[in-house]
Amino acid sequence: MILVLPVCAENNSGTTLSADPITSTGSNVTPEDLFKDLISDANTSVTIFYSSRCSSCVRVLPGLENLSDRYPEIKVRYYDLYNSTENLTLLYELGAQYHMHYVSYPILFTGDTVVLSGMAPITENSESVFEALDKGLIPDIEYEKRWIEEDEYKDSADLRSDIPAGIILVASAGLLDGINPCAFAVLIFLLISLMATDSGKKVLISGLFYTFAVFLFYTLAGLGIMSIVNLSGLSFYFSILAGIIAITAGLVNIIDSLRNDPRSSLSIPASSKGIIGKFVKRATLPSSFILGIIVGMFELPCTGGIYLAIISLLSSEMTFSEGVPYLILYNIFFVMPLLLITFAVFLGLSPKFVDSARLRYRGKVRLIMGIVLIAIGIFVVWWQI
Repeated sequence: MILVLPVCAENNSGTTLSADPITSTGSNVTPEDLFKDLISDANTSVTIFYSSRCSSCVRVLPGLENLSDRYPEIKVRYYDLYNSTENLTLLYELGAQYHMHYVSYPILFTGDTVVLSGMAPITENSESVFEALDKGLIPDIEYEKRWIEEDEYKDSADLRSDIPAGIILVASAGLLDGINPCAFAVLIFLLISLMATDSGKKVLISGLFYTFAVFLFYTLAGLGIMSIVNLSGLSFYFSILAGIIAITAGLVNIIDSLRNDPRSSLSIPASSKGIIGKFVKRATLPSSFILGIIVGMFELPCTGGIYLAIISLLSSEMTFSEGVPYLILYNIFFVMPLLLITFAVFLGLSPKFVDSARLRYRGKVRLIMGIVLIAIGIFVVWWQI
């Protein structure tokens, strides 16, 4: 079995798989020389860019290794993009050479025009490409037209290649997750406590401190989970687990809604309410911030189904640095309802009215959240399979 080695960032070398032993270029080779070398024998070799932290990439590599074994005379270069700006630059340059407006990975280049971008195109077409190379049918621009990506591949874009769709998906999920009765309740009790003794300005600032603390905790927790998943290379298994958790949480929410039980199975534990109550009664700016952190700590394990599902998608489709802006966007929309409540109370809306509305509609909110959780969970599992 041929071992696919990750590309070392310090020497910018691609692992060459051929009938000869695995070799790599020396550290004195410049990116320009490497690019010229790639172009000079692109007609008779295969160049593959992937990330060792990308689940789609990990799934296509064994098939490509098998083809390398079957066609040992075909030179195959592998470039790992994980933590390698040099290889990323090389990918962009090669993409421009092949007249691509956007490049993503995993991606395969060969011949004059052959580009297979994404798991489905590579899985379905790589064998015919290797066979054509072996028979000398490539390079041939007319012959290579058969591998021009069809609409089915263009329509099945991932989060990286379809940025507007990714933004809408992540923002919508964050907003839906933010309609959370638990965080609402604590904020409302805090605002009620503040309004009894303090000015409207302090009510506003305390509400903002609380909201920022929730945002900060959720963002840092998300970054931590995403970095662990990326470093472990287990994004596929994490995604399946996150999807199952989301579906289970959705079913629990629907059952709670149908039972019309005021107590939610997925809520802040009763044992923690005494701690939360102490900080609510203090009603100072530092206590408001600490309160937001505590609520985030107790709330995330109970109501984080949507968040885990989104983190799993980001981990499986993007590098860590690419996923960070999406994670921040998610949490901005996650705290949006808390910001709206804070400003509404500051402008004169009674927090008791907000609390009564929360109690009146919590059954319907649970039902809607349950349906959304199940839909997102099924989507995440389907995306991975």
